[in-house]
Amino acid sequence: MASLALIRRLEEAFFGAWPALAQVFDDGWVLQFADGYTKRANSINPTYPALDDAEVKIDRAEGCDLNQRLEARGYQATNVARALYLSALTAEAPSLPASVTLRLDASPHDGWLEASLAMTPLDPSRAATLRRMLDGIVPVACFGWLSENGQPLAAAFAVVQGPLMSTYHAVTVPAARRRGLMRALLGRLIAWAMEEGATAGGLFVVANNEAAGALYQRLGYEELYRYHYRVAPA
Repeated sequence: MASLALIRRLEEAFFGAWPALAQVFDDGWVLQFADGYTKRANSINPTYPALDDAEVKIDRAEGCDLNQRLEARGYQATNVARALYLSALTAEAPSLPASVTLRLDASPHDGWLEASLAMTPLDPSRAATLRRMLDGIVPVACFGWLSENGQPLAAAFAVVQGPLMSTYHAVTVPAARRRGLMRALLGRLIAWAMEEGATAGGLFVVANNEAAGALYQRLGYEELYRYHYRVAPA
């Protein structure tokens, strides 16, 4: 079983790699707000030991507590995700086809964001929120993407905090899947992270995304824990 200390370290890294637009700390709970874009950046996370009674804090925050009390209030469980952990990074990346171009940038605004939005279109308000969230990343980051004949094929980014590399926003266009492109891209992000001093890695994946889970398993990631969100009744 994973230790609470390791789980908290991973969660802290996720907070830094996918920053909300605003955070409030309330007696061990981290309340995150990002104009409704993604559940992780708009959720309340019971991360540390607390002093106050959970019922009192639910009344203050109306959004988080242990499962039983939230369920009693009608909150529905949704979006189960797996937190994966790679205890030892290794720089192994398959070669890329000669027709595929690799870009690794320090800023999302050097082409990565446009490539990502081309693969996963968002309405203008959501795209603006994503830009603000990416601008809020404080630790060192690397934004990687692959293209062919000028068309984006795959993208992901990594953030290094101390010894831990966090990977986010991994996406491949459907027509380019099963070509080993994401594995090659993640391998190059891992190599970059090792140069920045990272020795371990963490990421999360939706529990029912079997293809992504299989890829991360081949890279050596193992499930550390699972989590889900609870949504207030309408």
